[in-house]
Amino acid sequence: MGVSIFFGYKHLNAQELRPDADYHNYALSEVESLATVIVEADWEEETNSIVELDQKDKYPLDTRTFSNIKVKKVYKGEVKEGEELNVVEYYAKWRDVAGAYVKYPNELYQPLTSGKNYLLFLYQSPEEPSGSYEIIGNHQGKYVYPESQSNMSIQSTSDLDIAEKDEHYSALYNEVSEKYFK
Repeated sequence: MGVSIFFGYKHLNAQELRPDADYHNYALSEVESLATVIVEADWEEETNSIVELDQKDKYPLDTRTFSNIKVKKVYKGEVKEGEELNVVEYYAKWRDVAGAYVKYPNELYQPLTSGKNYLLFLYQSPEEPSGSYEIIGNHQGKYVYPESQSNMSIQSTSDLDIAEKDEHYSALYNEVSEKYFK
């Protein structure tokens, strides 16, 4: 019985793989400059995931999840309000005989989810065969609109939609709030 409980737990509760990534901390001006599209959008649905595993160790080499977002407002770029865009996020969930897993691109990233309104800084790479848009700097190009103007100073990880506290992201969020959320 103990084996089946352990087996069930490992398959029902995904093990998180979060590399302690070394990434560039962008300034808001850099994110804006790199973006081919800046939009306010709602997450619609996940459409596809790619998980490429190393054949020997079964460690994920490439993880991507594709989702549709619906554009509510355009700040930059050649897209229209109401248009659906395909966005790629560098995370994925999968199961195998050893359990359930989810791999994130870094220690802060949280995937797009329903019920939240986002400001997204997106880049459409000519190398991306799917024609999807990438979120610039993973978490640095994704901002959840506050539920009300009075909540803009609240900076919990839940409010910021990140996995752990980060001073740089909090400062960037404040800059984004001043410019886009007023």
